[in-house]
Amino acid sequence: MIETLARLGYASKALVYAIIGALAIAAATNQGGRVTDTSGALRVVFSQPYGQVLLLVLGVGLCGYAIWRLLDAFSDPDRHGKDLKGIVTRLGHVIRGLIYGALGLEAIRLFRGTSGSKGDETEAWTSKIMSLPLGDWLIGIVGVIVVVYGASEVIKTFRGKDDPRVDWSRVSTTIRRLCRFGVGSRGLIIVTLGVFLVRAAIQHNPSEAAGTRESLVELVGVVEGRWLLGLMAVGLLAYALDQAVHSLYRRIRSVT
Repeated sequence: MIETLARLGYASKALVYAIIGALAIAAATNQGGRVTDTSGALRVVFSQPYGQVLLLVLGVGLCGYAIWRLLDAFSDPDRHGKDLKGIVTRLGHVIRGLIYGALGLEAIRLFRGTSGSKGDETEAWTSKIMSLPLGDWLIGIVGVIVVVYGASEVIKTFRGKDDPRVDWSRVSTTIRRLCRFGVGSRGLIIVTLGVFLVRAAIQHNPSEAAGTRESLVELVGVVEGRWLLGLMAVGLLAYALDQAVHSLYRRIRSVT
């Protein structure tokens, strides 16, 4: 059951990032698209024929993925261990579980016709956490973990390393390279997102936190060129392909 939910979760992520990438490409080529985030992608699904049914499937898949990630973090079936690297990896699983769990619940709320997020959920959650005792420190630590994780994904791309938990023997070399490019592209966005969180903690200002959309806009703004937006959009499409490959060929060990 958990394996089925995990694979459905990867497929759900693939669809969400494919929508984000496609809209970004349309924006870069002046075809009427826009830079959006995962919440915006859900609204695109909602506006399509049979969108409500697909939203329910996405909601179940993303929540299932979240449950699997949280169980994965605590049970550690992939044997990450309890050293510093293992702990950081497992904390990353917790963070991803919470993020995609919230996204799955948002999809279900949209399916039921209740109001979803207003597009500033990253800032809202940052504000809530920072209001807690030592909240600034917590946000800062999470930001550092996010930066380290994103940077490790970029480094893996340059080193030509692939996820060892995927059966790549069933994937062509071209698709494998595209997946690698997608992972690196999303890694850059994750690094930017983590920097925003650290900056929010240092300045004690939750408005400095940002999600995928703002992180992508920030990256593009550094160079001020549509070519970079187009390149990052292709990277997000490649990441969607990578998640589809994970849905099919990732080795998922039983969680006890």
